[in-house]
Amino acid sequence: MTLSALGIFSAAGAGEVAGGAAYELITSTILSSSQPSVTFSSLGTYSSTYKHFQIRLTAKDNRAVNSSRFYIRVNAATSNYLTHSLYGDGSTAGSGAGYTDRIVIQGSTGNTATNIYGTAVIDLFDAFATKNKTFRSFSGLLVSGYTVLEVISGTWFDTATLSSITIGGDFGDLLAGSRFSLYGIKG
Repeated sequence: MTLSALGIFSAAGAGEVAGGAAYELITSTILSSSQPSVTFSSLGTYSSTYKHFQIRLTAKDNRAVNSSRFYIRVNAATSNYLTHSLYGDGSTAGSGAGYTDRIVIQGSTGNTATNIYGTAVIDLFDAFATKNKTFRSFSGLLVSGYTVLEVISGTWFDTATLSSITIGGDFGDLLAGSRFSLYGIKG
């Protein structure tokens, strides 16, 4: 890895590095009205095309607060999950672990954050391998009185074939204007 005079790292040599062209948009949804969740289904049809998935989103829910969060579930399963998090707000840092019924990600704004949507980029590695499903997320939001950046690792402890990923508001419905895009990575 080399560092340019502008402070930009570049990689060369062996190893897999996913460039912009490696991500192929499969589908994108922008909500036109409130709904509890968004599900990417029939994912097994991509098993011979893609090795990994990435979800990019901007989200807001109807909870009456500035900051909120959302959840991820695989194949509609409601057990066997674990979430680890590292987060910071510019002056304090923290960590946490928990949640057995879903993977939880900070990064959604609540309904009182006018015209502000939280953001996240979520990677699902080795989506079709017969091993536990592993997620990584980078999320953040900036709203009045609350700023956070969070890194999450989450696991669904099951080797079942991937068929769907559901993302929902952890405290309420996702609001109109929330956007969810699914990308495939050939790897």
